[in-house]
Amino acid sequence: MSSTLTIPTIDITHLLSPDASAAQKQQVAINLLNAFTTFGVFYITSPSHPVFTTEKTDHILDATKRLFALDPAEKALIPKIQPGGFTRGYVPLGGESGSTTKELKEGFSYGYEWTAADLEAKKASTGLNGLQGPNSWPSEETLNVLDQGHQDAFKSTLQEFYLGVCEVAKELLKGISLALALPEDELAKYCSSSETISFMRFFHYLPYANQGNASQIGSSAHTDWGFLTLILSPCKTVGLQLFHENAWHDVPSVENTLVVNGGDYLSLLTGGKLISPLHRVVSNGMEERYSMCCFYYPDYHARIPLLVQEEFKGQAASGNYSLLRDQRADEDVTQKGDQPDAQDAGTVATKLLNGDINFGDYIVSKWTQVYRKGSAY
Repeated sequence: MSSTLTIPTIDITHLLSPDASAAQKQQVAINLLNAFTTFGVFYITSPSHPVFTTEKTDHILDATKRLFALDPAEKALIPKIQPGGFTRGYVPLGGESGSTTKELKEGFSYGYEWTAADLEAKKASTGLNGLQGPNSWPSEETLNVLDQGHQDAFKSTLQEFYLGVCEVAKELLKGISLALALPEDELAKYCSSSETISFMRFFHYLPYANQGNASQIGSSAHTDWGFLTLILSPCKTVGLQLFHENAWHDVPSVENTLVVNGGDYLSLLTGGKLISPLHRVVSNGMEERYSMCCFYYPDYHARIPLLVQEEFKGQAASGNYSLLRDQRADEDVTQKGDQPDAQDAGTVATKLLNGDINFGDYIVSKWTQVYRKGSAY
C-alpha cells in the first residue's frame, strides 16, 4: 500500500535571474533547506526557463516514445552499455539492476555531445577520464526514422534538453550552498566540467501483470549516488515512490516541474543534514511509464571536504547509502578484492571525505555493480 505526500514545489526563478536580490535568493534557499531536511525530494519550477515549459516536455516525451517504439530488431542494433562504468547507449530489459530483482525497464543513456575535433583535442591534452567519451547513438538509418524528416532533430532535441537541465542543476547548487550558510558559488566551483561527465537516462517502464511476483519491479529501492538527480516525469501514471516515515508514498507527476532527489555524495558531505531519499519505481500492472533522469555530478577529480561541521546523523551515521553498498548480484568475494568499495561503508565514507578517493574513480566502480550480464546482452 502507498499514499501520496504533499511534497513541496519550489520556484527557483530567483536563482536563475542575475537581477535577483540576496534576500530573494535566501528565501529560495530556506525553502530548499526545508525540503531537503524533511524529504530529500521536491519539485522545482520556473516560468523563466524553457526546460519547464509544456512545449519542451511534449518534445522530449515524443522523442522518448519514438525511441522505445522502434522495432525490436532496430533497437537491437543500438550500441548497448558495456561493463567498465561508462554508461552510454541502450539498456535492454534486464540489463541493469541495483539488486537481485529483475527490473522491468529499458533505457537509453546519453550525455555531452563532443564534436570530433573537441574529442580529439581532449584526448591529446589531458586524455578522457572514465566518465567521458562519445555518445552511442542509433545508426544513421534509425536516426533518420527518429528525425521524422527533420535532419538531426532527434539528437539536437535530446542534447538541448540535457544541457538545459545541467544549467538548471548548476544554478540550483547556488541555492543549496546558501542553504548551508556557504558562499553562493561554493558547490558550483566543484562543477566546472560537470556537463561532460553527467548524463541523461530515458526510461521506459513496462507493466508487470503478476503484481505478487516479488522478483520483479520497475526500479529496485535505492538511493542515488551523486550530487543531484533531476527527473522529468511527464506521465500521469504513478510509479515513482518515496520511502518516508517507514512507509512508501507516491510521487505523482506535476506539470511544468522537475523532481529533484538529493544524492548520497551530497548527503555525506553535509553529515546527513541533506537527505538522500530511498526511492523506487513500481508498476500499477496496466500502464507503461516514461521518465527522463539527469544524474548531475561534480567534476571527475573532485575531492570535496565536509561542508557542514556537525555530528553525523541519520544515513550518514549508519552508512545506509547505495553509494557505500556493494550492489553486485555476484556475491563471490574473490571477485571483489580489487574493487575500491570492497570495504566497509565507514572506511569508504572516510576516504571520500578525506580526499583519498576522488569522486569519479569511485563512481566508475559503482556502475560496474549494476551492470548485468546474461541473455539481455
